[in-house]
Amino acid sequence: MSTTPLSSTAKRNIEAIAQVEQALHGRRSRVEKIGDWIARFFGSLWFITAHMVFLAVWIVLNIQVLTDLPAFDPYPFPFLGLVVGIEFIFLTTFVLMNQNLQSKRQEHWGHLTLQICLLSEQEITRNMQMLQKICTTIGLEKSTADPELKDMSQTTQVTALVEEIGRAREVGEKLLDHIGQPKV
Repeated sequence: MSTTPLSSTAKRNIEAIAQVEQALHGRRSRVEKIGDWIARFFGSLWFITAHMVFLAVWIVLNIQVLTDLPAFDPYPFPFLGLVVGIEFIFLTTFVLMNQNLQSKRQEHWGHLTLQICLLSEQEITRNMQMLQKICTTIGLEKSTADPELKDMSQTTQVTALVEEIGRAREVGEKLLDHIGQPKV
């Protein structure tokens, strides 16, 4: 572990992220909260243990080895199969609900990340433009003649960038189709 203390900026960022996460967590509906709890329980060691005990007790009671009670679900345990099938339907539903919630949360964070990246790009571009003006003003034109620097000092057109990425993907997919490789 690092013993270097975090900067106050990093601490503020962590606090801001925690506040956003708490706000998202608090906005969940009652059904989402219940579904989340159930999905967490179904994915726990407690559930596996409870399930193993339940199945063992059910089987022992119905094979009549330890008790003289009549079997309520004799072998091959059709009622147990029905119970497990219904449980599977509900389990799958709760897992899908949980995945939808996670997807919403991920979409929210992805949108926030995109906004921050765009803002950062705009700030950096503006800083580069200001630095170029300073260099020109103090007579360092040689530094500002770099074509890559001039290119980086231009505002990034997001829609043009998206279109170019789309064209590159299409070319890549056509190339993969042409050489017979599966798409990833």
